[in-house]
Amino acid sequence: MTDKVSIVIISHSPDVASGTAEMVRQMSGQSVPVAHVGGDFEGGLGTNVEAIHQALEEVYSDLGVLVLYDLGSAEMCAETAMELLDVEKQKHVVISNAALVEGAVLAGAVSAGGGSLEEVKSAAEQNTESYTNHKTPEDSWESVTICHEIGLHARPAVRFTEMAKGFDANIRIKLDVHKEWVDAKSIVRVIGLKARKGQVLNLQAEGNEAEEAIKNLISFVENNFDEDKKDLS
Repeated sequence: MTDKVSIVIISHSPDVASGTAEMVRQMSGQSVPVAHVGGDFEGGLGTNVEAIHQALEEVYSDLGVLVLYDLGSAEMCAETAMELLDVEKQKHVVISNAALVEGAVLAGAVSAGGGSLEEVKSAAEQNTESYTNHKTPEDSWESVTICHEIGLHARPAVRFTEMAKGFDANIRIKLDVHKEWVDAKSIVRVIGLKARKGQVLNLQAEGNEAEEAIKNLISFVENNFDEDKKDLS
């Protein structure tokens, strides 16, 4: 039994389905169970209820399964496939109309961080209402320049938020080019910064471990998110 929320990706195109699933695995690691279904019975464009049902069974978790699809007919097939599951399992499967590729990547990131099914679904749909921008005093923060060639992309963003969650502190970050501070423990907000190489990341924290949190997060950024150059992709 997996300890992460699972993701099922459905597309009319086999290539889109497999490519999206691979992106999730690359960005979120192997801890998130991901299944993909693409094409009809003959391998052409279309959908396949039986294959979707098999995918749901393959990665099923009591923690939840998020289903993402590309077009309306795929949603209908997903609903039909869900009905083939045991009634108890159906309660733990949710279908989302989030954008397929972006939604899957965000969902995978939140799942990798231990998010609940509701949090994973919210991330996929970029429902950031529960994450409030913070206006804070402008006279006290630490800064670090992002040196990583790709910037603060999804994979290190997951690790960044996981590190932030490990400290007993409220941590906020923003780029120099932005006015609003965001929650450093929110994967949706961190990825949403779209922080690129050369940009300056500002960090603020308050709480019992505020100083330690800032020190460790800055070190993480300065060390290229602890990624070797061979890992850049």
